[in-house]
Amino acid sequence: MADLVVTIGGQPAAYRAGTLSISGSLGTRTTASLQTVGHPPFAGGVEVGEVVEIRDETSNLIFAGTVDSVEGEIDASKRLQVKRLACVDYTQIADRHLAAYVYKPDEDHPTIYAGDVIKDIVTRFFVYGGVSEGIDTSPVEDGPAIEKLVFNYIPASQAFDDIAELAGYIWYIDYEKRLHFTPKDRNAAPFGLTETSQNWRNLKITESRELYRNRQIVRAGTALTDERSDTVIASEADQKLFELSYPVGTASAVTVGGVAKTLGVNGLHEGRDYYWSYNSNVLTAEVAPGVGAEVTLTYQGLFPILVDERLDAEILARRALEGGTGVYEAIADDPAINVQNVAVTRALAYLRKHGVIPQVIRFETDVPGLHPGQLLPVDIPAAGLDDNYLIESVSMRDMQGAVNRYTVTATSGDALGGWLEWFSTLARQAQKFVLYDEDQVGMLKTVTDTVRVSDHAEEYDRGTTDRKPESRVDRARADFAETDWVHA
Repeated sequence: MADLVVTIGGQPAAYRAGTLSISGSLGTRTTASLQTVGHPPFAGGVEVGEVVEIRDETSNLIFAGTVDSVEGEIDASKRLQVKRLACVDYTQIADRHLAAYVYKPDEDHPTIYAGDVIKDIVTRFFVYGGVSEGIDTSPVEDGPAIEKLVFNYIPASQAFDDIAELAGYIWYIDYEKRLHFTPKDRNAAPFGLTETSQNWRNLKITESRELYRNRQIVRAGTALTDERSDTVIASEADQKLFELSYPVGTASAVTVGGVAKTLGVNGLHEGRDYYWSYNSNVLTAEVAPGVGAEVTLTYQGLFPILVDERLDAEILARRALEGGTGVYEAIADDPAINVQNVAVTRALAYLRKHGVIPQVIRFETDVPGLHPGQLLPVDIPAAGLDDNYLIESVSMRDMQGAVNRYTVTATSGDALGGWLEWFSTLARQAQKFVLYDEDQVGMLKTVTDTVRVSDHAEEYDRGTTDRKPESRVDRARADFAETDWVHA
């Protein structure tokens, strides 16, 4: 029997059998929906944000999180109140907080690991007014060393996603509010499927090329050129504008005929001889240098990043099977990327995910323990299955209080030599990662100060002595004045 125990806000709730469903997918929140029932007098309402815990008949915690929404309905004839609850797991905490920081090694920290960054984001940004979210980061593993990671006010969950994707790791916050960051090749499922394991039913196998591509183009932002010098010769006596080869990203010096001149940023500096503007290929002179003047700017220009990565073996395989070119092209826009090798990494990540026509399996099981991101060993020769399958989604429904039934979707990694081999290779690369190579992030800070205000007034008798002017602030009249009294 599926005797579920539901608590809301630490108090037992009258769960309505057969209404529970739990659903989770790789890289997203796990959600739960259920109904509770109440009888008159209707008291003890459920509040959005209250903590929800659900345990099965063995007291195993199968869901924990908070209430996301509540819908109530009262049936007067049946004297019954039904509340429909939508709940979300603790991963949503990472959606609520923003990360804004530049992470890179320095003298005090010559080596920074991806896991260090994740821990610091929790410590630095999951706190407000001295109160933390209570996330335990002790399960976070080091991961690869990083060269630079820049986050400019993005959700912490997105920062974790980016780090995990580059490192070949997986992250999640479990039902005990512990944050995990671990290699995917070590995230093994608690059991596998075989022809005789008797822990699965209704197995379906699907292959589709819906998202398939073997050529990936990434149209990213702009990157800096190496430092260069452009010389422009003035062709007119009153020429003040000088066109450069690239839009300027940063500039360091300007000379005219070999003589150094002062340089500033347009709109920021004053009193300079020449001005440049970010992302503009025009240098402006304060005073025209005259016909024949050689104006030289030393700068780093901006150029658009467009990367093109291919899986040649897949192209040849498609060509042999289908005829024609065998090419399946896709383009992705990511203007936040401003480093060439990061764009390349992102393109390869798309190909890793979609550069194979996957074998997707879907089955049902009554055995708990499977979660998105786990590697599930499947050995069913009669169905042509012999691989480690990456679990992409798991959903559970309460079968009228009789049993908790799980529906699992998982995909193969055959074209990459198997998921286990590929994740292990990625984790061994020891590559230092750069993500969004900017040097500055604007930081918001709250500053408090104490200001004391005082005043002093003296009254001089310049008129009659039998009356005094009204000098109290709260008694002033706008339509009344005494001209024979002077106040200093």
